[in-house]
Amino acid sequence: MIEKMKFLSIAGPKDDIDRVIDQYLSKYEIHLENALSELKTVASLRPYTETNPYKAELQTAAGLMESYHDHLPSTSSEKLSLKEAVETVRSLDEKLQTLTQKDELEKEADVIRNSINNVIPFANLNYDLKDILHFKYVKFRFGRMPRDYYNKFMTYIYNTIDTVIHPCMEDADYIWAVYFVPHALCDKIDAIYASMHFERFFLPDEYEGTPEVATHTLESRLSDICADIRSVDQEITAVIDDQKDRLAAAYEKLRTYSTNFDVRKLAACTKQDDHTFYILCGWMSQSDAKAFQ
Repeated sequence: MIEKMKFLSIAGPKDDIDRVIDQYLSKYEIHLENALSELKTVASLRPYTETNPYKAELQTAAGLMESYHDHLPSTSSEKLSLKEAVETVRSLDEKLQTLTQKDELEKEADVIRNSINNVIPFANLNYDLKDILHFKYVKFRFGRMPRDYYNKFMTYIYNTIDTVIHPCMEDADYIWAVYFVPHALCDKIDAIYASMHFERFFLPDEYEGTPEVATHTLESRLSDICADIRSVDQEITAVIDDQKDRLAAAYEKLRTYSTNFDVRKLAACTKQDDHTFYILCGWMSQSDAKAFQ
């Protein structure tokens, strides 16, 4: 069934537009048109230009809803005023901001994991890493070589050049190793290793003790940081659980008001005497238009 539509122009004091949108327009299906385009013959019309005052809090609330949706109810029975909604979002965001050390902890944990991954292939090198990293007359290279090339290197080349190689870890495809060369011969011998597809790893000067000791130390630090992260998660969960109904209610309130405020983009303003009025235009079914009027 196709229902006939009716074109409406709605006008009122500028300060009353929120109430009209919230109490009346939100209850009916209406297709709004740009009032400036529809009312070209009306003099003294200008755009209704105001910045959405709910945008920032709505974005914050939406971010909280997205980040903690697993803890939040699908709907909330709480009813909040607009002021209460804004205060709820600001207060909750402020509380959670005090727990932002989680981001720093997670970054630190990632750095430590990367350090562990870099050093663990050399765990059976029983020599202090800092001593190796500060050799003056001998160059060192950490890295890995494809197994086939490693076997060829050890069979045909190793005994013919001035180098010492210490294999560390291996799998089906690679041998991880560290090799040493005299400083004066490093360019020549590095080229030979490169021809054998030796892939260098660069270890930063951040490890204490042997690779095995350094790995255990880093794993201990990582365990402590992960415990701190779990503690922060528990605090965050407690804060969210305490405010979950109010957050959901605040989000709905702010979303409604923000949507309503955006109606102003289609409104026009006109001034008579000392008063400013808004004008809205749109199409509504005849039955709704009758009930609306």
